[in-house]
Amino acid sequence: MEKLANEEKRIQERITMSRAKGRSRGFTLVASLLVLALLSGIAISLLFMVQGAGQVGGNDLETNQAYYGAESGMELLTANLAALYQQSQSPTPLQLNALANNTPTNAMIANMAYQEQILWTPDANGNPASHTSVISSGPSAGLTAEIIPLTLKVVANRPGGASVNMTRGVEVALIPVFQFGVFSDSDLSYFAGPPFAFQGRVHTNGNLFLAANNGPLILDAKTTAVGQIIRDRLANNYSNGGAYQGDVYVPNATGGCDPPNPTANANCLKFTIPMASWSGGIPAAGVQTNVTTWDNTSTQTFKGFIGNGTSLGVQPLSLPFVQGAAGASQQIQIIRKAPLGESPTSSTGSSREFNKANIRILLASTQADLVPDRPALIGDPDNVNLDNNCAGGRTDTVTGVGVTPWAMAKTGSGFEANWPGVPTGAVHPTGACTPTAGNPWPLIDGWLRVEYLNGAGAWVGVTRAWLQMGFARGLTSPNTVGGNAVHPTAILIFQQLADRNADGKITAADNPSDITVVNGNSQYSWYPINFYDAREGFPRDTNPGLAGTQCYVNGIMNAVELDVGNLNRWLLGAIGAGGTSVSYSSQNGYLVFYSDRRGMLPDPNNGGITQGEYGFEDVINSASPTGTPDGVLDPVAYNGYSPEDVDENNILDAWGAADVGNGMRVATAGNPFKTVDCLNGGRQNVVTGARHVLRLIDGTLGNLPIRPDTGLGGFTVASENPVYVFGDYNTNAADPFWANPLIPTDINHSAAAVIADSVTLLSNPPTVASPGTGWSDLNSMINSLNLNNRNPNTTYYRLAIAGGKNMNFPQPAGTGADFGTDGGVHNFLRYLENWGGVTLSYRGSLVSLYYAEYNTGTFKCCNLVYGAPNRNYYFDTAFTDPAKLPPGTPMLQDVVNLTYWQDFRPY
Repeated sequence: MEKLANEEKRIQERITMSRAKGRSRGFTLVASLLVLALLSGIAISLLFMVQGAGQVGGNDLETNQAYYGAESGMELLTANLAALYQQSQSPTPLQLNALANNTPTNAMIANMAYQEQILWTPDANGNPASHTSVISSGPSAGLTAEIIPLTLKVVANRPGGASVNMTRGVEVALIPVFQFGVFSDSDLSYFAGPPFAFQGRVHTNGNLFLAANNGPLILDAKTTAVGQIIRDRLANNYSNGGAYQGDVYVPNATGGCDPPNPTANANCLKFTIPMASWSGGIPAAGVQTNVTTWDNTSTQTFKGFIGNGTSLGVQPLSLPFVQGAAGASQQIQIIRKAPLGESPTSSTGSSREFNKANIRILLASTQADLVPDRPALIGDPDNVNLDNNCAGGRTDTVTGVGVTPWAMAKTGSGFEANWPGVPTGAVHPTGACTPTAGNPWPLIDGWLRVEYLNGAGAWVGVTRAWLQMGFARGLTSPNTVGGNAVHPTAILIFQQLADRNADGKITAADNPSDITVVNGNSQYSWYPINFYDAREGFPRDTNPGLAGTQCYVNGIMNAVELDVGNLNRWLLGAIGAGGTSVSYSSQNGYLVFYSDRRGMLPDPNNGGITQGEYGFEDVINSASPTGTPDGVLDPVAYNGYSPEDVDENNILDAWGAADVGNGMRVATAGNPFKTVDCLNGGRQNVVTGARHVLRLIDGTLGNLPIRPDTGLGGFTVASENPVYVFGDYNTNAADPFWANPLIPTDINHSAAAVIADSVTLLSNPPTVASPGTGWSDLNSMINSLNLNNRNPNTTYYRLAIAGGKNMNFPQPAGTGADFGTDGGVHNFLRYLENWGGVTLSYRGSLVSLYYAEYNTGTFKCCNLVYGAPNRNYYFDTAFTDPAKLPPGTPMLQDVVNLTYWQDFRPY
């Protein structure tokens, strides 16, 4: 029984254990199912996480692509806007809106859709409104400009829905160039011997060379260069020990280097040679600085008061129509006559002084070339032929000045020794008069037209009215109102009484028996107004082996004189008729445009037309010790062009010299540096080539025009030709400014400027008290080789000057240290007298926008051409006021980025 009970107990235990194992197996299954479910949930979560991350990553990528697409669109739109304003000073709304259709291509960023806008505040005509304001940022900050604010908007959309909205605020600034103390489109140099401290802002689109020979040189305002700033050499690569390494000072705060004691100011710092951005040679265009400390020097030591493209982001400032690198050859168009078919409102046309002018004085060899832009004017009675007396005995139907005739050379009078020229069968270059041997020939030639713009916008011919007031004078140029004893009301002067024996007086000994001395009423009583320019006349600053009164024919210049005082009297209605009808409001005064193309030959390299240039560039010839023309361009120098190629057409122009010596019976084809007797031949004869210039006379304080309605505004002369300013101009010794320049006092002055091929200053004429000093045409002919006998008088000038200079080139062997430079800022104003020890006082602005293409002679000093003056130079701070800028002031263009942001607002 016991045994049976134990067996039953074991069976019961096995049943219990079996039941427990069954329950355990069920729990494991459930647990396994639960774990599997958990893992499935995790997997699903991971799957959603991965998918979500992919979507987020994709969205980020789309947003980034949209962002960079918007940036790309904004930069392209900004660049296109700047290019449009280069092509047109006043683009239309249609042109501006068209820029929004020029978006980046898919090659830049694929599958991008753009929406672009340019927004502005419209004026009455719907064009972008402008206002005068101070530029608020960028390297030009602080300059007053005509500001055109614009807003650029770019929206970039991606296919996935990402969208980025960018906005940029910009200012298009038109900057009056005369706000700069010194401005240059090409390399700019300083290297004066004595102290030099011409003030005002300085800018160059090229390299800036800062040197002083003894010195110091003191810059007192912000100074910027697009290229490099160099201290260890001149622009002709001359570098020699301690020469030209005097002290240079630059401010690091406003007013830091202002007079009277600038170098004692803690904010006027020495700018030493190691501080410059470049050293060790002339840098190639576009290269970066090679001085590692330069950026810190510019931005930290000098607080941005001196800098360049690398340190301050300085960009070129050019006239609105200039495109590409050859800016100089384009910008000279502002002083050219308009060609046939050009619109006055085009980008170039609107910048021409010809189209801005309200008075035009035009001369040419033929009537067709007188008005090439308006052939319908051919035959107009105010197109006057000045040499239609070729056969002698002309009837003076337009002069109205009694018996005064135009100057003629007479045969059979015993004076042919002084007139060895035209009547040898040679064709007179004008084509209007071809004299033959035995007949008289004209000493004044060509065609003349004078016209003015009236209030209705019409041009009115006034040539005959001006000639009726006279066109001749005595032996000296008048420098006081009414000082012309021959024709007291003459505005344009073409001829002078003939001083045949060169004694400075008119007596019976000067005249043949048929001339009345007192009245000068014979056509043979007159000479042209000729003088000698030694800079143009000699290729080097050493005597080429001439003696006595010999000279080279290339330097004999024929002048037409503009009597500024009489012009002002005419404008006020005091003399003649028509002057009060001249419109003056559009240009803040009066702007005279002058073009004299007499003797100018057609350019064979430009369609056979005349275009305002001399056409002779063969003036350097570095391999020749005498500079003798060699018929080939000098090697390319520093700016990518030969320094002889001033019009930058990669061709040596020598065709213009072919007729220069015709009037003196000297063959000059290919080489106008040919000998003539200046005194006995040069001064008496007609100048037959492109050696014609304008001379401003009688322009002393109070004589220049101003606006009659406000008493403000001023007077500008713009000329294709070289301009020579004779004597005090717009100021004089009585001007209180010169007694204390630190307290500027403006009295009775005009906002004045000359914009020309080149500008030369001639001193006040001799007086009774000082008969041996002062500029004299006769003396320039007698002493063409003797600088020491060309002594000036103290003279005062107040005007802005924009003119041309020559290119820099490597210093030729055996020449002076500065030969090969353009003369520097201190010699930008040209001189022809021995100023050593005499003060020349100048107040204005010095601007070089182009290379001179008419007066192509290189800078040279100091044996034959000039001796340096005591330079009493000041920037005219009146030009910082837009209301006091000269008429026709050229406007530089700058596009300034002000603001830039991403707009996150929902739409």
